[in-house]
Amino acid sequence: MPTPQTDANHFLSGVIMPVLAGLGMDSPSAAKLLMMTACHESMGFCYRTQVNGPALSYFQVEPNTLDDLYKNYLAYRPGRQAQLDAYLPVGMSHLEALEADDAYACAAARMIYARVAEALPNVRDDMALAEYAKRYWNTAFGKATPEKYLADFHTYGPSPAPSSWG
Repeated sequence: MPTPQTDANHFLSGVIMPVLAGLGMDSPSAAKLLMMTACHESMGFCYRTQVNGPALSYFQVEPNTLDDLYKNYLAYRPGRQAQLDAYLPVGMSHLEALEADDAYACAAARMIYARVAEALPNVRDDMALAEYAKRYWNTAFGKATPEKYLADFHTYGPSPAPSSWG
């Protein structure tokens, strides 16, 4: 496996936490879910682009998913679209930003999870968060399992874990 391009502690404190606060969508559960997703999808912050696939960023968002987010969710929620687009670097397309800008990718990932009607699980229930990630991020069609999300989070996640995570 390649060497990680970043580490979980930096990604949590420098990207996830400030982005969630900027969106007004911060909670310990949201931060932990995004961290779990990034740890698993990027194989420990090693991949910003999917091996043999189209997905981009540490969250491995597919271009079609980003398109769908804008067309079928944000188009009907202009306030949310403005929140996400505030993270779009000047002169970059959405797709370019997804690949190159961690803050934009994190904001997009949070908006993708915001589409889900089911509330986020309790921050102290790691398995429930892993099941949520599997169900709503990887879907029934993906190869991942909740156990793999959880194992990758425990392997690649921040150390020490924030006290708000229980």
